[in-house]
Amino acid sequence: MVHQDTYWSQLSASMVDKIVGQEFQLLEVLGHGAYGCLFLGQSLKNNSYVAVKVLTKSGLDLQQLQLQQLEIDIQTSLKHPNLLALHRVIQDADYIYMVMELCDQGDLFDYVIRDQDENSIREEHIVKKLFCQILDGVESMHANGVYHRDLKLENILLKCEDDEDEDDVTCKVADFGLATRERYSMEFGCGSTSYLAPEHFDDDKQAELVPYDAAASDSWSLGVLLLALMFGRNPWQEASSADPAFSEFKRVPSMLKEQLFPELSTATYRLLESILAIDGADRPSVSEIKEQFMAIDRLYVDDEDDFYVDDNKKESPVSIPTASTKHSDITSFDSAFFSGGTGSSWSDMVEEDEEAALSKSIDFDSNHKQQQHHHYTQYDDEDTDMFVHSGEKESWWL
Repeated sequence: MVHQDTYWSQLSASMVDKIVGQEFQLLEVLGHGAYGCLFLGQSLKNNSYVAVKVLTKSGLDLQQLQLQQLEIDIQTSLKHPNLLALHRVIQDADYIYMVMELCDQGDLFDYVIRDQDENSIREEHIVKKLFCQILDGVESMHANGVYHRDLKLENILLKCEDDEDEDDVTCKVADFGLATRERYSMEFGCGSTSYLAPEHFDDDKQAELVPYDAAASDSWSLGVLLLALMFGRNPWQEASSADPAFSEFKRVPSMLKEQLFPELSTATYRLLESILAIDGADRPSVSEIKEQFMAIDRLYVDDEDDFYVDDNKKESPVSIPTASTKHSDITSFDSAFFSGGTGSSWSDMVEEDEEAALSKSIDFDSNHKQQQHHHYTQYDDEDTDMFVHSGEKESWWL
């Protein structure tokens, strides 16, 4: 891994000013990782700026090359204003050059942590606008038989549509390295741990060789993403019995509002309760999520918002013991490892440069590529400071 990082660090510098496809000039290195690099490029025909993702073909086996091509085929097939556009693919004997639209406002993770203090929440109209765009993009994917499997803040890029108004941004769902056309899958653990649905941690289900519904898994990830967008933190580190927060939610779902996110309006809580259904078959489709989300008058609680729980269902809160720090036994494929089967996610490419910048904003664990467990015995403002990414921040853009 270190050797490959050094290789790409040296090679990417030598590629600056290179012209690919007789049209695009590589102007500047945006980042690099173990298996590729990312450049700012410019068209020699119309001077427009693009992002160019460079992947290596050398050293890959047949399956890795096929997965690499699958990612390209899927992204090429998707056409929607809220999905990152792949303009052109150029190949030579050693490299693949993916020419994509340039998103100049970073990713949604950076947007959430920007100027955020520990008591702040997102403005309601901004949350509605951004989340509706994400829903539109994912709805289009599902309508075309494609399932993302790694929906998270870091994989939502932002593009400014008005140079005079930095707040006028458009969301672009990106990173299709884990996307699949198979609705029902046995590839458990694909994605980022804190966004994965509980079926990915269900050892009994995996032992019985029961496939999970990739569409329902995407729905779950969207529910976690909405909470992260609204509050700047995830509800739990993983949806398994090893996590005390999730275990209590599974026992008493109302704790999501009563203890973790009291600022949620009742209507928003009810929607999240349905999205975060333990059984994937009970979750709404993305189209249904969008319809219900758009019908909500207030995302956050106000003085007139009363929260009632059925007395027959409500249980007394209990002390939640600190869980074991042992990870689940299942294999989890983070996009930074697995994208295209080569570890070529843009997240991976920029992580080294991002790490230094991010340390100024938030104190993350220093263990590279580890999904960490942070357990809490109470749920209040101090103890629920679970930020949106467990372990090291991964972002597509500098």
